Amino acid sequence: MYKLKLLSILAIAVVGALLIYNHFDNKKEENIVIDKFSSEYNLVSQNNIFKYNTIDEIIDILENKSGFVFLCTPESSWCNYYASYLNETLMNNNIKEIYYCNIKPDRELNTLKYQKLLDLLNTHIYKDDTNNSKIYMPDLTVVKNGEIIAHDNETSLIQSDQLAESYWTQEKITEFKNKLNGFVYLLNN
Repeated sequence: MYKLKLLSILAIAVVGALLIYNHFDNKKEENIVIDKFSSEYNLVSQNNIFKYNTIDEIIDILENKSGFVFLCTPESSWCNYYASYLNETLMNNNIKEIYYCNIKPDRELNTLKYQKLLDLLNTHIYKDDTNNSKIYMPDLTVVKNGEIIAHDNETSLIQSDQLAESYWTQEKITEFKNKLNGFVYLLNN
């Protein structure tokens, strides 16, 4: 009887230890993803709500789900500033995640998946010099139950020599945050 009680206690302790280890191991993976985004976009705090997604997942979100879809590339200072203000504003509005995908590789290769994105965003995107649709970045789409309800890519086509850091004046930041607050309202109502 004593051995049975001892084995039961030992089994419970082992299971408990495994559960605790698994809990902290999952948090470690979550922190690695958060740290990855803030290391790619150095103006975005480590406390951010960006969730990495594949292009297939982005297509599914645009067709069937709700949320904020952010298409960008870490090489762009315009994307870096945009991501910073986007994260700050949506966190202040209690949004839990921003679906993120770097579509630059697919765009450069004009993959079938990129072409599918073009079809989904068709009325919201610009045409290039040869009159072909192209997703310029940063690009933000707000989708509700598979329907696009808002879109923003205003800083994706700035043609002047203006740098991102000089574009984002306090007035521009306030206008952008107000626009995002409106997007949140549309998504929640």
